[in-house]
Amino acid sequence: MLFEKHPICFMSESISTINGLQNNAALASIFHKMADCYRYLGNEERFRAIAYENVAKMLHNMKEDISLYAKDAKTLDEIGGIGERIAEKIIEYLHTGKIEAFEHLKKQVPYELLELLDITGFGPATLRVLHDELKISNREDLINALETNKLAGVKGFGEKKIGNMKRALKLLKQPARILLLDAEKIAGEILNEIKKLPGVQKAETAGSLRRKKETIGDIDIVIAAKPPDRKKIVGRIIKLRQVAKVLARGTTKVSVLLKYKNVQVDVRLVHDYEYGAAMLYFTGSKEHTIRLRTIAKERGYKINEYGIFDALTGKRLAGATEEEMYHFLNLRYIPPEQRTNEGEIEKAALK
Repeated sequence: MLFEKHPICFMSESISTINGLQNNAALASIFHKMADCYRYLGNEERFRAIAYENVAKMLHNMKEDISLYAKDAKTLDEIGGIGERIAEKIIEYLHTGKIEAFEHLKKQVPYELLELLDITGFGPATLRVLHDELKISNREDLINALETNKLAGVKGFGEKKIGNMKRALKLLKQPARILLLDAEKIAGEILNEIKKLPGVQKAETAGSLRRKKETIGDIDIVIAAKPPDRKKIVGRIIKLRQVAKVLARGTTKVSVLLKYKNVQVDVRLVHDYEYGAAMLYFTGSKEHTIRLRTIAKERGYKINEYGIFDALTGKRLAGATEEEMYHFLNLRYIPPEQRTNEGEIEKAALK
């Protein structure tokens, strides 16, 4: 058993609040990103990459906050899967809110480019070639290179591979938009199957479909699921009978093309306490969410798909439901179809 040396782990889950478990989520995210950095650096760092990824998974699976065991590095070292060096980094984060080794590691790699590792076809070797040969350092650089045909002639980047890259980044000409009624039918079928999958706590459509636009370009779906269940959920989504091609696959997102008219479906997986923030963010419209971010910034907060946070301390303040998000900004709930940034936010202000 992972925690057999620590009986405290078997105490009631009520000990840990959602806010407390954010230490686990934050550290898991950092260690996952450190693993990505080491994967990029090559074969000689593969064992470090594996170690950090394993600890990230362990933290995601813990039911109690890691700070309960963080008296010192030796105490953490006794927990299976956490070595002394990683234990020291956990304590450093709990005391300072950051990990210096991570900050240093980010400077050794094209860090912004590593976000593409979750997209099918963008492995570490591919990203190294893009950076070393073409000085590509982020998604925008890559898009520019693809649009100006700079990858043509680069060894390992044939016409098919370049086409797949463009498709994954949505650079190819998009299929004709489909009528709302058709989109609702297609999304309804997919959503019904997703809701039946083990581990799915709740799921809804987002994007322009939820805003009831007359025509729809693609379908967005948000799922609430615990991290240990997500890999299997993603694995089952890509095998749905409606799916023709997988564009991107990770533990927090999956994008596929459907057999019907090549319609793209983008799925996001989040914690239940992030669900409202994700629904608000991925429903849009872009103009509406930008206006909300501006309001939040003016009040000393930052808002994203994971919640509302104190801009100085990083403390999470809201995000479980859309109503909670709006209320925290002193606004009434705004229905999706009204989210156009055409005065609806001002009208929703609470007095």
